Amino acid sequence: MRPHDLKTSFHRLCATHLGADTGPRVAALARTGFHLDPVGDPADATGRFRFGGRALLDPGTPWPESEGRPMPLLAVVDTDALAPWLDLELPPGSGLLNVFYIGAEDDVADDIRAGEQARFESPVDWRVVPADSATAADTAPPAGGVVLPERPVRAAPMLALPDTSRVFGPPVADGPGDAEVWDAFERVWERLPDLADGDRALPPFANLPADLDEDTDESGHRAFGWPWPMQGGPMPDTGRIHLLQLDTDPAWTWADCGMVTFDIPAPALRAGDFTQVDCYLASC
Repeated sequence: MRPHDLKTSFHRLCATHLGADTGPRVAALARTGFHLDPVGDPADATGRFRFGGRALLDPGTPWPESEGRPMPLLAVVDTDALAPWLDLELPPGSGLLNVFYIGAEDDVADDIRAGEQARFESPVDWRVVPADSATAADTAPPAGGVVLPERPVRAAPMLALPDTSRVFGPPVADGPGDAEVWDAFERVWERLPDLADGDRALPPFANLPADLDEDTDESGHRAFGWPWPMQGGPMPDTGRIHLLQLDTDPAWTWADCGMVTFDIPAPALRAGDFTQVDCYLASC
């Protein structure tokens, strides 16, 4: 089932079982996201989406530094290429998002020189720098900076639910009435199999609740939608927008084979204020 069709079916399910008032508010929790897969051929990538490599920055934009050190570029998220499926509007000038990160006791440069898996420790600093896809240019880091091996990325649209069953606390409410929405969302869980095709398989959501599918493996890279709460976090928050979640893979590892997640308050995203991006790292 395609993400658009699945979203339509989920909206109908919520309206049927939760009513005309609560149903649409719960249905809005289903967000379009993307599975991310590195590919060998750049022609198979989604636009200019990539992990590593050079940044794509607007002319004159300085390369981010932390404590005098250039920060490694993790990824370029091509939001313009994702636009046909995205269910949110990004501000002008953010057709590309450059994601930078530096961790504690960072030895990524040594790993790259040795041809080993790059290892990232607990976050010390991070930046998300937007760029206009029409004017952005390949930009190398300044002296002393390192470049992770470039990997083109293919983004496949999916539909994601917030996973409230694996987190270390209740979801975060975004204003009056949200507790009612989360309660109603939990009530509609048991109805999700109603959306299955004729073989009665579970519908292809990302983040199926644990009481429906305890063995679901949500590993992998993803963008937008909802992140997977590895080791209990990040907690679902209706007031924040998930931007990027990177998993451990053969090219890099996050602490003890974990994941790193970047998100932003919804008002900050609408305003184009990417200084408010937050970062969460979880280990296995």
